[in-house]
Amino acid sequence: MVQRRRLGDLDVLEVPGAPDGPVVVLLHGFGASWQDLLPLHRAIRAPAGTTWIFPNGPREVQLGPFATGRAWFSIDMDALNRAMMAGTHRDMSGITPDGLSEARDKVFGMLAALGRPLEQVVLGGFSQGAMVTTEVALASPLSPAGLVLMSGTLLHETVWRQAAPAHAGLRFVQSHGRQDPLLGVAEARRLHGVLTEGGLVGALHEFDGQHEIPPPVVDAVGDFVCDVLATA
Repeated sequence: MVQRRRLGDLDVLEVPGAPDGPVVVLLHGFGASWQDLLPLHRAIRAPAGTTWIFPNGPREVQLGPFATGRAWFSIDMDALNRAMMAGTHRDMSGITPDGLSEARDKVFGMLAALGRPLEQVVLGGFSQGAMVTTEVALASPLSPAGLVLMSGTLLHETVWRQAAPAHAGLRFVQSHGRQDPLLGVAEARRLHGVLTEGGLVGALHEFDGQHEIPPPVVDAVGDFVCDVLATA
């Protein structure tokens, strides 16, 4: 049964597992909500007794005249749209987005309120959620059991390069569509390089698709989650 909870400063949807079992936390993308990734708890393989947590982004964003969504931090939509209209991708590797640190701290607070050892937690997300996941993991004094980075990109490269070696050995799985019109696969490859050069261990699963989570990625994430949590 899906439950609504308040953990720290974030509202979350929780699919409870065993009280002392592992946890998978998945952060949604820009303009979505905690409902967006919720179906994945039925699709991604995980050990018995796993608890699933789906937080709601702290910011409300306007998507149209009568539609709103949630976000983790602000995005320069004009710059993103100009790049898409030009058939290119915006390079965000030198940017520290407004609100990123606040989102990171709110996820820290949520994890603390959850009350589970971080080494039993797989932390992941899609798109903007994957960016926050990377920021949280690299800024944390402790490493989670693993990272799931679906269709993310490289932000403030200098900061992440400096932080990565402290988490050498941390395992991750990354995915990205080669035809992604929003966040280019080239930037995903650069992110993979920053992480692996810093000592993290993971594979980038590229697929022929766009900004999405296709079945082969769901399967790869399930294999990863089962693997890293088997020894958590």
